Amino acid sequence: MKKGFLLSVVASAFVMAGGDVAPAPVAEVSPWTVSGDVKLFYRTDDFSYNDNVAGMDFDLFEQGAAFIGGDGSTGQGAVNVDVSYAFADTWKVNAGITGLATFGLDDSVVSNVWLFAGADAGYGEAGVPFTSVGDALWIDTFNVTGTILEGKTTIIAGRTELDTPLAFTETWTIANNTFDAVVAMDNHIENLTLVGGYIYDGNGNGAQIGTMKGGFTSDDGYMGLGEPFDAGAWTVGGIYKYDALVAQAWYYDVIDVAQAVWLQGDYAFNSFNFGAQYAMVDADDLMGVLDPTVTETETTGFAVKGSYAFDAFGVWAAYSAIDDEGVLAIANTATMMSGAGFGPGQSKLYTEAWWNYGYVGAPDAESFAIAGTYKYNDSMDFLAQYTGVENETLAADMAEIALVGNFAYYGVDLSLAYVNTDVDDTSVDNADWDADSVQAYITYKF
Repeated sequence: MKKGFLLSVVASAFVMAGGDVAPAPVAEVSPWTVSGDVKLFYRTDDFSYNDNVAGMDFDLFEQGAAFIGGDGSTGQGAVNVDVSYAFADTWKVNAGITGLATFGLDDSVVSNVWLFAGADAGYGEAGVPFTSVGDALWIDTFNVTGTILEGKTTIIAGRTELDTPLAFTETWTIANNTFDAVVAMDNHIENLTLVGGYIYDGNGNGAQIGTMKGGFTSDDGYMGLGEPFDAGAWTVGGIYKYDALVAQAWYYDVIDVAQAVWLQGDYAFNSFNFGAQYAMVDADDLMGVLDPTVTETETTGFAVKGSYAFDAFGVWAAYSAIDDEGVLAIANTATMMSGAGFGPGQSKLYTEAWWNYGYVGAPDAESFAIAGTYKYNDSMDFLAQYTGVENETLAADMAEIALVGNFAYYGVDLSLAYVNTDVDDTSVDNADWDADSVQAYITYKF
């Protein structure tokens, strides 16, 4: 139907009605919003470990007995529900809960869960196997958000997710870690976002070794170490965006633990993208309490990356180097004491591995990563990535190959991954391990 004819029909109807047409009712907008997701994650490993003392082996789909460093199979389900209530034009309250359940998988199919939660969860003393937890429930989000000063300043106060270079929410596991924080973001200066925040508590990844708590329900402070390291952290940052340039600078003060700096610049040119990163983490405060004889407390490092996209394909390569001095890794300060691998946490360095966190950001690590991507359509994409790390100080070299497919249909997201890992330990124990891991992530969003 032509537009002019449609308008004449509307005008004729108006005339025939005598011009007395009641306005259409305006639908009320509810101040309430509800969203969430349901997840089922599964992973199984073909794992082999050998040193001068003993050896361990697991096969794919084997239930087995889990232990530090590997396990036969891992499985768990989670439900997350988020509710928001707008009590003013620009202000709202957000609340969210997450529940975990094994659905009996740990009794028949798997020997490990993705997350431990609760006072007795995680690892016991040396030689004691995993303690599997059937169910857990906690409040992962509870905050107030709003804008002030002509809508150019945003305030977040309460338990929330964060995304900064050295304190951030990790999304690799079945439930995201959150922070008790107060954050302000200001956009009064054109192209510049200024950020300031105080982070009191950083809930870890749910792991526990002995008495070192890092669970989501832990109240032991920002680093998860307990007193005297429970004073939180301050951070200030600036993000500048102009055309194809994005530059950012951050400073952190993890009180009584460390000071840190992060600098990053990314520039896009036609189908190319180039980036550079510099970071420093100084643990002088921490070592002043634990071991004052340690004088080399500053860890510095840099990374560079280049990428090229053409049609549905993309390729990128990155290199990073961390100096051989210092104590802490260039990684997530909120989870580095209880992260994947129970060492350095996940890192925002360009070279970070897809699965084996803790190697790239460690002191004296030299890393190289290369990847290719292919987007078939809006519902299907693929990734192939290789990451190699050499570290003379740790006497351990790591190589990882990750093949990932992501699919989205009818509200269900499915990710399938195959990861091959080879770690060579050149220390006195000469402990080597390799693993083939098959992983499946199913998420339904509502």
